[in-house]
Amino acid sequence: MSGFRPSESDRCTGPVDLRQWRAPPLLTEAVILSTCNRVEVYGIIHDETALIEEAIIHFLAKYHNLAPDRFARALTFCYDEMAVEHLFETTAGLQSLVIGEAQIQGQVRKAFLLAQRVRSVGPILSRMFSRALTTGKRVRRETSLGAGAASVSQASIELAERRLGDLEGRKVLLVGSGKMSELAAQNLLAHGATDLIVINRTYERACELASRYAAAAYPFEALQDVLNEADIVISSTSAPHTVITAEHIATALGHRAHRGPTDHTIGASEMLLIDLAVPRDIDEQVAQVAGAHLYTIDDLQEVVGDTMARRGSEVACARTIVQQEVDEFNAWLRTQQVLPVLSSWRQHAEEMRDAELQRAMRRLSELSPEQQHIVEALSRSLVNKLLHMPTLRAKHAAAAGDGERYAEMLRDLWDM
Repeated sequence: MSGFRPSESDRCTGPVDLRQWRAPPLLTEAVILSTCNRVEVYGIIHDETALIEEAIIHFLAKYHNLAPDRFARALTFCYDEMAVEHLFETTAGLQSLVIGEAQIQGQVRKAFLLAQRVRSVGPILSRMFSRALTTGKRVRRETSLGAGAASVSQASIELAERRLGDLEGRKVLLVGSGKMSELAAQNLLAHGATDLIVINRTYERACELASRYAAAAYPFEALQDVLNEADIVISSTSAPHTVITAEHIATALGHRAHRGPTDHTIGASEMLLIDLAVPRDIDEQVAQVAGAHLYTIDDLQEVVGDTMARRGSEVACARTIVQQEVDEFNAWLRTQQVLPVLSSWRQHAEEMRDAELQRAMRRLSELSPEQQHIVEALSRSLVNKLLHMPTLRAKHAAAAGDGERYAEMLRDLWDM
C-alpha cells in the first residue's frame, strides 16, 4: 500500500482527476485525493515499489505537463502502516494547514466516491477509506478540535453573531469580490444570513460572486446607497488606500436614524464594520462615529489565536482516537494476508473430504439417497468443525502480527 504527498514547499498545481488516471498494472487499487494544497495517491501494490514510484512520477509529469525533475524530489512516499496513519490523520483534520478544519473530510469522501464510480477501488481501499471517514466523524463528535473560528473569515461571522445574535434578516454588505469575500459569503449563508449585497470596483466581478450566492450586486458608485441600508459591512479589497471613510458611515447612520429600535443587540442606528483588508479598507476614524463598531483583521487574529490554542489541547485526544482506528484497521489488514493460505488449506481439506467420501460411497452402494445425503453432510460438518478453531487462531495470530509464522506452519503441516 502506498501513498505520497508533495512537500509544502513545492506542490503540483491544479487538481488531479482520477478519471484521467491510467493506473499501471502494478497498482491494483487506486484513489486520488486532490485539493487546492495537496495531491495524494493511495494504491495497493504487491511488489516493485521502485517501479510504482517511477510510474506515479511520470503520470503526474504528463498530467501537469512538467518535467519530472521539477517536483520529483518534493514527493513523499509512504508505505503500509505509515500510509494508513497518514490518511486517517488527514481525514481527521490533523494534517491540514488549519488543524481541525472540516472541509477535508468532504474532500476525502468525494475522492472515495469518485474512485467507487470508476471502479478503481477494491476491498482494501474501500475499507480503508470507510474507516478513515468514520475516524473523522469520531474526532469531530468526541472532541472540540473543530470548534470555534479557525480563520479570519469564520471569526468575522462569529463576531457578527456575538454582536447581533441571529443573522437572518440582516443586510450584509461585502465590499470586494476576492477569495476573502467568497469565504465570508459561504460562512454567512451557513450561519443563516440570506440578504447579501456585493459591491466591487469591477461590476462584472461583483455580479459573478453575487450569482454564486444569491446576492445582489452593485457598482462601486453605489457605495453610499448600499451603506445606508447595511447592518454589517465586511470589506476585503486589494485597494492601496481606504475605501470607506468616516463621512460615509456618519451619512449612512444619519440616514437610518429614523428606522427606530429593533429587537436585536445592535439597533437600527448602529452598524458593525469588519475590515479584513491589508492595508486597511476602512478609515480608523470610523471607530469614532457614534453607532459604528469597527473591528480590524488584527482583532480577528486574536479570536483565531484563541481558537487554535484551544484546539491544540484537543489534538492529543484526536490522536488517541486516530490511533485506535488505525490499530483496528491494521489488525484487519493483517488478517487479509493469511486469507489466501486459509483458502488453499480449506480447498485442500475439501478435496480430501470429497475423495474419501467417494471412496466410502462406492463401498456403501446400498445406501438410499437420503442416507447418502446424511453421510455427505456429516463429512462436511466434520471438516468445518476441524478447521474452525485453527482458522480463528490463524486470524487472531495475523491480527497480532504473527500471521506469517502461522501461515508457514499450515503450509508445512499440510504440504501446501
